[in-house]
Amino acid sequence: MSSLPTLDERAALAIIDAMDDELPPDIASSPRHLHEPHLLAVTLGQLGAQIAHDFNNVLAVALTSVEMAMRINDPAKANAFLANAVKVIGRGRVLTDWLATASHACESPTTLDAHVLIARVCAEDPGAQDGPRIELHCDAERSSVMIDATFFEQALHNLVANARAAGEGAIAVSTRNAPGTELRGEAGRDYLVVAVRDHGAALADDVRSQAFDLFFGMHGNEPGRGIGLAQAKDAVRRTGGIATIESTDIDGTTVVLAIPLVG
Repeated sequence: MSSLPTLDERAALAIIDAMDDELPPDIASSPRHLHEPHLLAVTLGQLGAQIAHDFNNVLAVALTSVEMAMRINDPAKANAFLANAVKVIGRGRVLTDWLATASHACESPTTLDAHVLIARVCAEDPGAQDGPRIELHCDAERSSVMIDATFFEQALHNLVANARAAGEGAIAVSTRNAPGTELRGEAGRDYLVVAVRDHGAALADDVRSQAFDLFFGMHGNEPGRGIGLAQAKDAVRRTGGIATIESTDIDGTTVVLAIPLVG
């Protein structure tokens, strides 16, 4: 636990009140966050900064309250500080609930033929003109899945771009069908397995283990990196699917998206 400068009770209460005034109100009752058109123009960086600011205030109030409760000898006053910490942590939970609600509100899953979308993404790939070519092998007999088309398309673009960043050889995009038992998925359910493979050097174990972590860039830490694989995994997770990554010196790196079949 971090240490704070010695505060008397009045100073601590003043700090808590000042921070508490900045905490977001009941966000769950603020649909404007989801529906006002101008919010669509706010950049991801601005949104991230606001969310970080709100969480920082939540943590600061909670930490100050808990540390003051540990310092004073009056049980009643200590309990009051702890009650304030509980209250503000509850408001933090409202913020996380809103983030989850906003994420699901953006999702519009539909039944689609994945092969059609995969073929279009490969054909329209902007890097194909001056980079490694894409070899497409749609071998799956069944390719009907229920997924948000925009999320899925973006996931495919992200995987192809990531494979292209490896910088060596052709990019292989393939599909096949597999039972859930093979994929450690849901037993009795079949999946469409989409694999995107590059021919670059094998990833180190520590890199591979963090590959799907948000903001972890496998090919460098330049701004904008470290989002693609996390987004791809999230798009598949929403369908009840699975995302994995394999990497060897012989076969390169393969990202696999397994999506439950429908119909």
